Amino acid sequence: MAVTAEHIAIAELVIYIPVTLLAIFVVFRHGFHKQLGWIYICIFGVIRIAGAIMEVLSSKHPDNANDKEWAVILQSVGLSPLLLSTLGLLKRIRATATSRRSKVVQLLHLPALIALILAISGGTDQASSNVSDHASGKSETRAAIILFLLIYIAACILFLITMRDLRTMEPSQQRIYICIFFALPLIAVRLLYSLISDFGSDPKFSLIDGDKSIQLGMATIEEFLVVLMYTILGLVTPRSSIHPAVGGGIVPPQSYSLEPGPSDSGMTYQNAAYAEAGAQRAYSQGQVRQN
Repeated sequence: MAVTAEHIAIAELVIYIPVTLLAIFVVFRHGFHKQLGWIYICIFGVIRIAGAIMEVLSSKHPDNANDKEWAVILQSVGLSPLLLSTLGLLKRIRATATSRRSKVVQLLHLPALIALILAISGGTDQASSNVSDHASGKSETRAAIILFLLIYIAACILFLITMRDLRTMEPSQQRIYICIFFALPLIAVRLLYSLISDFGSDPKFSLIDGDKSIQLGMATIEEFLVVLMYTILGLVTPRSSIHPAVGGGIVPPQSYSLEPGPSDSGMTYQNAAYAEAGAQRAYSQGQVRQN
């Protein structure tokens, strides 16, 4: 039996609904901060669920062009969240607020956002019933894919640079690194599918009416495996000691009050009192020697 767009959409609903719920739990566990990477997995899952719903509606109501248009648009924005989540996880490995790695990751968010906008605009024009919009949509989509390719290359470079820290990483950081090691080739296959689809002339790779078996083998499965790996990684990874509110910097040590709290039973206050008494004795002894 031939694979159809509706079959893929139903499979995505079955898979991404529970996985996205797990991703939401991971986001609550690690915090709502884009630097951590997992929030993009949650966004990706929501996009795929919405796109699958539009695809099913399009199959049930083929006369409604809007459903198909939205399905194509949502299908075209998959690379951006995957790349951003990968960059966020790379930043989590031995990153500080002032590290070059963190700064590079933050800078890469801008071209990723531009690529996302171009992908949405290009997908909208290519799915439009107005044929005159197809050419401009193709150009915008190609520009988005080029940006995605450059971001992917940058992610690979950051991955290789991070390799030198592998021996000194904590076990949780090593798991993140290994997970990214397996995810990067899958993202490469997904990126290759988009490159062939937008720059090639083979109609089998068309995002709108191409061969769905190829889409399943080069895009859908790869996306699901990356999302699944990153979600499981979020479940087994302890909460980071990196403070997202300061751009990924190390959490500063807590300041201690002289007032006794419920957990220290006044020990901090007593230590301060002993130190003050010792200083007074030293001062008195110095005065005696002078006399």
